[in-house]
Amino acid sequence: MKQLVLIIFGIVLIMACQPSEEPSVTEVEALVLDVYDYFEEEIPYSITRYQIENNHDKIAALGRILFYDNRLSQNNSISCANCHKQQNAFSDEKQFSIGLKNYETTRNTLSLTNNAYHVSHFWEGHSGRIEDHVLNPISNHIEMGMTNVNDLVVKLSEIDDYNSLFNEVFDEDISEDLLNQSLTTFIASLISYNSKFDKGKITGFTNFTANELAGKDLFFGKAKCSHCHNGDHFNARWRKTANIGLDHNYVDQGAGDGHFKVPSLRNIAITSPYMHDGRFAGLDEVVEHYVSGIKDHPELDWTLSNKIELSGSEKELLIDFLHTLTDYEMLSDPKFSNPFN
Repeated sequence: MKQLVLIIFGIVLIMACQPSEEPSVTEVEALVLDVYDYFEEEIPYSITRYQIENNHDKIAALGRILFYDNRLSQNNSISCANCHKQQNAFSDEKQFSIGLKNYETTRNTLSLTNNAYHVSHFWEGHSGRIEDHVLNPISNHIEMGMTNVNDLVVKLSEIDDYNSLFNEVFDEDISEDLLNQSLTTFIASLISYNSKFDKGKITGFTNFTANELAGKDLFFGKAKCSHCHNGDHFNARWRKTANIGLDHNYVDQGAGDGHFKVPSLRNIAITSPYMHDGRFAGLDEVVEHYVSGIKDHPELDWTLSNKIELSGSEKELLIDFLHTLTDYEMLSDPKFSNPFN
């Protein structure tokens, strides 16, 4: 009898030590609205669309809490920040991000830097603005799994702190529209404008090394990078997608015929791996693709129809310039950081 009791006790102990299939709701301290100046006067680009009745800073602060809260996922395990990490300019260092129940996403995670100024979103190049797409990852069955956003509204409404915060910020109860507006405003505030390049524009690039200056000349000249990556945000200002000759036969067709979004190059040095499938581990591989790896696809973008010729040293100079697009202030700014830390 004594042996039987010991066996039963052992089984109960083992079962008690097993991880539960569904993680419990994250234990967090009381939610506090830390309000910062999210849309500073120093920002050189217009962002008035998201400056709402002088309440935008509070809305962005609420959006920051939501962005980092893993209770927005179906099993309380994934937040937006799991795939969009501040230290990686709100991209992911993994080739494919890990979503709900350890599922992998099918594409590499794009950076959210200066997303408010992009003409297209996601790798397919969806048109519209942030608010048209911000809830998609939350409802995606691989990413966060809240397939019915109304269920998320109900879930958050059962958390007293969220009821208090939404009433403080909006003087209204939680709704899908207000969830959207909060997350959108925070993401719109992720603006990079303090890179070495930005500071160089003010001083005539006197802060650049000789190598960086030479790389800049290549970027805007012989290397033809600026044909697609141009303007303040180093993205495509007038086109949504392009075929850059990655494959003869694309397994993932993107928006069709191998067309994918032309991403911003801001903070590009820290957003590896690169391309929609994360196939290139470093900038050296990316540059080499444009020099010697372009496939002659029927839909190849016209800007790449003529061969780009760069020497080994010119490739290195070009990469030196790309590093000047890193905004280290943004990567460590507390107003974009995890409020639960």
